[in-house]
Amino acid sequence: MQNLLNPKWLFVLNTLPLVVLALLLGAEYGVIHTLLPPDSKKLWLVLGSLLVGLGVVHAGYAGWQLKRKQPLPALYGALTLAAYIAFLYLYGYHLDHLFPREVPRWMVPGEMPLYAGTFLMPTLAHAALVILLNLTPADQPHRALPNFGVALAVPVGAYLFGQLVLPWWRVPGGQFGQHALVVLFITGTLVFLFFLARGVYILLTRKAGVWAEYQLLWKVLITLVMPVLGLLVNSGVLFRDLGAPASGIFGNFHGWWFYGLAVLNGALLCVPAPTDKWWRLALLAGRSFTLAYTLYFFLVFLPFLPLSVVAVVAVGVGFLMLTPLLLLLVHLRELSQDVEVLRTYFSRRLVIGVLIASSLLLPLGITANYLYCRQALHQALAYIYTPDYSKPTPQINANPLLYTLERVRAHKDPSASVFGSELPYLSTYFNWLVLDNLTLSEEKLQRLEQVFGSERPVYNREQFQREEPEEESRPQLTKLTSRSHYDARQAAWSSWVDLEITNPDQWGNAEYHTTLALPLGCWVQEYYLDMHGRREKGILAEKKSAMWVFAQIRNEQRDPGILYYLTGNRLALRVFPFAAREVRRTGFRVLHKEPVALQIAGQTVQLGEVAASATQPLRQSVTTSGGQVVYLSATAKQALPLVQRRPYYHFLLDASATASAKPTVYQQRIESFLQQRPGAKATARYSLVNSEITTLPAGTDWLSAWQATPATGGYYLEGAMQRLLAEAWLHPTPEYPVLVTVTGSLEWAVLPANFAALQAATPEQSTFLVLAADGSAQAHSLLQHSSQPLLPTETPAEGRAVRAWPTAEQPRAYLPDNEQPSVVLGAETFYLPPALGQTWQDGLWLQGYQLYQARNPAAAEPMRLAAIRGSFRSGILSPLTSYLALENEAQKAALLRKQNEVLAGNAALDVDDDVQRMSEPELWVLLLAVGIWGLRNWYRHQKGVALAK
Repeated sequence: MQNLLNPKWLFVLNTLPLVVLALLLGAEYGVIHTLLPPDSKKLWLVLGSLLVGLGVVHAGYAGWQLKRKQPLPALYGALTLAAYIAFLYLYGYHLDHLFPREVPRWMVPGEMPLYAGTFLMPTLAHAALVILLNLTPADQPHRALPNFGVALAVPVGAYLFGQLVLPWWRVPGGQFGQHALVVLFITGTLVFLFFLARGVYILLTRKAGVWAEYQLLWKVLITLVMPVLGLLVNSGVLFRDLGAPASGIFGNFHGWWFYGLAVLNGALLCVPAPTDKWWRLALLAGRSFTLAYTLYFFLVFLPFLPLSVVAVVAVGVGFLMLTPLLLLLVHLRELSQDVEVLRTYFSRRLVIGVLIASSLLLPLGITANYLYCRQALHQALAYIYTPDYSKPTPQINANPLLYTLERVRAHKDPSASVFGSELPYLSTYFNWLVLDNLTLSEEKLQRLEQVFGSERPVYNREQFQREEPEEESRPQLTKLTSRSHYDARQAAWSSWVDLEITNPDQWGNAEYHTTLALPLGCWVQEYYLDMHGRREKGILAEKKSAMWVFAQIRNEQRDPGILYYLTGNRLALRVFPFAAREVRRTGFRVLHKEPVALQIAGQTVQLGEVAASATQPLRQSVTTSGGQVVYLSATAKQALPLVQRRPYYHFLLDASATASAKPTVYQQRIESFLQQRPGAKATARYSLVNSEITTLPAGTDWLSAWQATPATGGYYLEGAMQRLLAEAWLHPTPEYPVLVTVTGSLEWAVLPANFAALQAATPEQSTFLVLAADGSAQAHSLLQHSSQPLLPTETPAEGRAVRAWPTAEQPRAYLPDNEQPSVVLGAETFYLPPALGQTWQDGLWLQGYQLYQARNPAAAEPMRLAAIRGSFRSGILSPLTSYLALENEAQKAALLRKQNEVLAGNAALDVDDDVQRMSEPELWVLLLAVGIWGLRNWYRHQKGVALAK
């Protein structure tokens, strides 16, 4: 332990934490500085300069001591403690001015105001150890009992002071009394911890006497009994009257391996040192292995040490909070003795190598476990959200995936106690390594559990459709106008659509939301929202980031407006808030090749001049370079040959663990269905569907294959239908599939809101069928609300003729025979150009990417970031981006920060939801704040009593 006096530790425990702290606080200041009042900016500058000054002084002193080859003296420890405690006191006292009310809470990460205490705590602990080691030299005799007596006197004195003195004490007026109480609290805590640690250290260095004779007894108490008792109390097994939550008081340490490591660690530290050098080396390896366990709990409880006196006084078992500190002292002492003895038998390099290698085993094991979870999760996400239709469905190991999902859900649990998180620090590490500092939405968690789990989850299917705003809203569209201009340079129209929206009610804080269908070949390129007497241009941002920022600002009752894609060519427009009787204006610019009529909230506006285009209609197709994306106008499409394709029925058989009946129950239904349709049996095809999709070869006995298939996972109907539709799109033939689901209840099938993105696969139809008990079929829409059956009056006619492109003899795509334009992919492969411009044809490139992504998700995924950057450069809205109008620079900076986080992670992951989980550093500050708040309230109460007398 004497190595801690080496000045090099200053760089590790002081300079490095200060650099990280300065970078984090500097980045946060760069986001919120435009919202700070002048006094707060000045305070940031003063405290920042003070912090940098402390860091420079410490780094310079460390370098000077290293050059002199001198250890750190006790004076250094005393000055460091005084300086950093004073800084933390000033920082905490002015915290409300550093992060004032003018700064919305969502802009400041939950742990940001508390980073100062978190990063400076190791420096404070090191300074205290420097004092301890200098005042307790090994070559002089010391007595442990007086140190324990002084340490015990602090909580006893605090209790007696509170019971006997305070009720009669006349507290001074003003803020002096408050500051005096806080200083007294800090001083008492430091004295208590110092003399307690010094007493234990003296015991560890004793080689003779009563304490040495009973060394095994107090070692067992510190290293075995107290750690196990602490785990039992934290979990609520003992002293349930303390109200330990299900997640634990200080963290969820319920796992058996916490208890196993506690017992193993205690046994290794208590076992007598063997005389054989190889056994002593093995003992060093074992003690080094559990060092990570000891250090982990020391770091977890280090922020709570300032409250140890309060805990000892207030709660009888509060002394258990001191266990990690005492355990670390014992552990480090035993390791230092092992190293000192073994260096006489082995080389220093070997001994230190064993120490370091063994110490890393436990962290590496945890890392390997998290990487395994990451692989399972990301493999499942790729299977669900970016499948490769050119390969057979992969086999996903459900066990590690479900374990990972359970961990993710535990981190999101809003019922977790504020006095503990899932696993302090380890949860943060898990979120970083497994989830890229993002999360999984409840929708995705439930979808993954339903696909790969063996039980029927209970959930509301409508939650999968919440992204789409309702048509009903209190504010109403009262005026819709347009301004069009033909741009001869790009041979396209540019039209502004302006909306005037009125809130007719006398209630405020209303939101306007509507949806609109954007005609094919039209791209949104600009957006604006009038706010506070000025016109604010919308920012084109990554969609998930923009949606998150919009939700946060909306919760603050501020002024956001957002425009984004839903599914297919449908857009959503949302504006918030509206005061009573308020009129607001918003609008967007559209690039379009031909004149179109646009409908919004029941009103229609004409974009472009129809008369001018009628004389010269667009008869030729428009193609991007390389012929990858082709735009066919309505006139050009009418020139294509008209063909009639033959339908065949493709049955999707429920082979999941959630199936409600055996395959033989459905045999009669399928036979009855086919008998009602002459000739259908000969061409029918079958696929077995659970968490995987297995299409049976022609002529296979589907019933035998169904019965022989193990019932695993859920009825992943979404993946099966997407795969079959994509294959029909990729390989167009004179036949097209009519999908028929065969299951006991569609309620347990995994279905999306719709399959609109894959509608191009079967332009003849827009429905799929669900086989009923009597052999009849119920139609469901592929375009919207796919889980709901269509009414008989809503069922569209199927089997319509379609247009073959480019020829009927060698078709590469089939298009609906309507009077609307179409966009098709002209090649099997697709690539985005390295740089997109701002023309209509650049929008065609982005449209081509969306088509390619729908039918080739896995191949398109590597181009996702390029597509987002292309949308940014062109200013053209895409399904991956959103237009967001913000009212100040701080909101824009926060959007950019969130966007960088999202773009660095897996595209299938989500940003954190509305559930705010308290991070580890917040806990100790919360408890400290509660303690200071209690002292302050007591002070005010006593002052009131004194004045009353």
